[in-house]
Amino acid sequence: MKKFIFSSISILFLILIGSVMAGEISVGSVTPLTGKLAVYGEGFQQAMLLAVDEINAAGGIKGNTFKIVFEDNNSTSKGSVSAIRKLITIDKLPLIFGPAASSNFLAVCPIAQENKTILLGAESAAAAISKCGSYVFRVFPSDLLQGIGVAELTNFLEYKEVVLTYVNNDWGVGLAEVFKTEFTKAGGKIIDELPHGEGKTDYRSEILRMKSKNPKAIVNLTYIKEGATILKQAYETGLNVQWLMGSASKSPKLVELAGKASEGVIGTYPTFSQETSQYKAFKTAWDKKYPGKKTPIFGEYNYDMVKLTALALQSAASYGSDDIKAALMKVSKGYIGTTGDKSFDENGDVGASYGRWTIKDGNITDYK
Repeated sequence: MKKFIFSSISILFLILIGSVMAGEISVGSVTPLTGKLAVYGEGFQQAMLLAVDEINAAGGIKGNTFKIVFEDNNSTSKGSVSAIRKLITIDKLPLIFGPAASSNFLAVCPIAQENKTILLGAESAAAAISKCGSYVFRVFPSDLLQGIGVAELTNFLEYKEVVLTYVNNDWGVGLAEVFKTEFTKAGGKIIDELPHGEGKTDYRSEILRMKSKNPKAIVNLTYIKEGATILKQAYETGLNVQWLMGSASKSPKLVELAGKASEGVIGTYPTFSQETSQYKAFKTAWDKKYPGKKTPIFGEYNYDMVKLTALALQSAASYGSDDIKAALMKVSKGYIGTTGDKSFDENGDVGASYGRWTIKDGNITDYK
């Protein structure tokens, strides 16, 4: 009987020790799973979970299971603030993946900085994010680079005069300002400029104003749903121009929603090689986990963000935000992910080169 009791206690002790040694390491994520940005959010989440699967299959973080705690922000700044406060104060997580849309990201970065919580983004591009603080990073390039890329595209196509329209939020305004500076500096002229509301279903009044200027080209810096609605309603109105767009519109969903009205659109996007071993491994893993699904817009960036975070957690001296931050800076140097070099500069930004895309025969392809 005594031997049985001793054995039972020993087994219980080993179970308890095992649970401590093989626990969970969690980070948070403010993700648009509902609301107007949910068209993106599902793909972001799927890409992040693919990375999590691979990390855990390789042994997790120091023997612990890696986990992401997702909080839906309903695609709004208010929802983003509520979500990050919950992840910081209740879940007490030292690192959080920030929300899509620069306005949402900018709403939460002061909270992260104040609480010394690392905030890491994979798609928010506003130039102002570079000034958020030392606890804020992003694996997606700043609009300072994309604005230059759109201006270079416009000049390359030899459009000297354009109408400029952009979604009226922090991301759209910031990107438009960079484009205007670069385009006019090169001798270009903006014959009309009009912001358009986010999430509207009718842009006919804006389209009629654009049409009245008789432009040959319109630079439209916007999102998928807004972009598709504008293209479709412009087509129905008989506005026949060359549409020039940015990376946030580069999605099969744009073609699905706008149909033939999207044919011939030309845009820019942060480019990376699909011939690298890193990209091929990602694509193989994606097709295995999500058969028949196309890789989502910015999916590769979300995947890289999680993989880089895991490397930092693995090498960090502790689970404290300062130690993780130091590790994040260190492991990023020379790290080549699916989307290329993820080395952070002093502002927590990464570099990029820009490619050009177009829609031809209903498919998105490189523009040459």
